[in-house]
This record gives sequence, C-alpha cells and structure tokens, in this order.
Amino acid sequence: MPRSRVSLTELAPELSASSPAEAAAEMARTGRLVALLPSGAVTLDSLIKLAASGRLHAAKLAEAVVDLPRVAGRAGVAGIASSYALLGSKYALAPGGALTPRSVYSAAREALPPAEVAASATPPAIVAPNATLKGALRRMLERGSICAFVVRAGRLKGVVDAWTALLATVEEGERGLDAPCGERARREPVVGSYAEVAEAFCRYGFAAMAAEGAAVMVDDVSLHKSLLAAKGRWLRSLGGRR
Repeated sequence: MPRSRVSLTELAPELSASSPAEAAAEMARTGRLVALLPSGAVTLDSLIKLAASGRLHAAKLAEAVVDLPRVAGRAGVAGIASSYALLGSKYALAPGGALTPRSVYSAAREALPPAEVAASATPPAIVAPNATLKGALRRMLERGSICAFVVRAGRLKGVVDAWTALLATVEEGERGLDAPCGERARREPVVGSYAEVAEAFCRYGFAAMAAEGAAVMVDDVSLHKSLLAAKGRWLRSLGGRR
C-alpha cells in the first residue's frame, strides 16, 4: 500500500489584525503559534514578550513582527525536514504553513517516543497557583516557552498557556493578567499515559503527566531540543538524511 502523505507544517493564517492585541485575540482563539502579515510573521512568543512587559495594548503591530527563516519545498518532505533540523529555529516558514515543534513532532512521533522526550526534558517554567498570569508570562519569556506549569507543594495543578493569558488581557484588559494562575490553569494537557503525552505534544506542543507521584512536565522548548537531538533518527524515518 502507498504510504500516507506526511505533512510537517501547520496552518499559519493571514492576520486581519491592526494591533498586537487584535493579533493576540485571533491567535489565542484559534490556538495558532504563527500567523502572517505582509511585513512578516507574528508568533505567540513575540506576543508573550509584549504582554509580559504590559505593552500588548500600547505597542504598534510592527513590534510583534519577527523575521522567521524560510525553508524551500523543492526537495519535498525530506528536504523540508532536513532544513528545519539544520536551522535550529523553533519556528520556520515553509510551503503550506509554519514548521513548529508540535507540527514536526506530529510527523516524527513514531521515531521519537514521548518517554524519551520526557527523560531528556529540562526544567520548564513553573509557577504557584497564586502567581498572576503576568508572572506566568514573564516565566515563559525567560524560558522561551509558551506555557508554565502550575505546581503547589510538589503537586501539579495544571498548565497555564500563552493563549489563555493573552486572551485574558485582550478581553479583560491589563487587570486580566492579575488573575491567579490557579484559576486559569488548564487540565487538558495533563494526561495519564505516554500515549496521551504524544497526543498532547501534537495538539499543544507541551504535556504533563503524573507518574507514581512525580510529575512529568515537558514544554515546547524541551520538545524542540529533543527533535534536534534525535534529528538523524526521525529524518531517516521520513526518508531524509543526517
């Protein structure tokens, strides 16, 4: 039987926004990591930077625009995958959309078990339940990630992601970022098995699991690093090269 078509990219829609706050609203409501403007790309990370400094509403849209590397699609899936691995950038643009840790993992998951990703994960951003969403955004900015894990007395309570925090400031103003993380934490990315961890990686780009009392917490930064560390293996699985 012919092999099913592999897609490495996820949708990077064109924004209709005229301000960073409008861009944040569009991306938060659709769960996007990358979106496009005529002048460049807007990433969830560039919006985190503005929101963490309290400038999401005051900044100009140009301040949210970043120049992402572009990958040519002439060599097909294998060439795109190889270029992404060599670039080392968390995000890149390619024919069909954006290359992100979650989109690439979705294609490479059979060659990179989630338990292996978890074993090599570095400490993610962690906040207490009474920390504010603004504090969580600052932790994300320091880490370079899109989420923070909410932990109290060593027990995982949930995950606060940038989509949630950005939507809070868009809909409620700056006071929305004063909300405690414990009230806005999501439980969906907290799962009960490694099979579900893999699904969460593909859906969110991060995941958590409670295993024998110890929490496994993997953010998009660790997922990206694992992809780069194991690039030879998953490139071969896609018919690529080292």
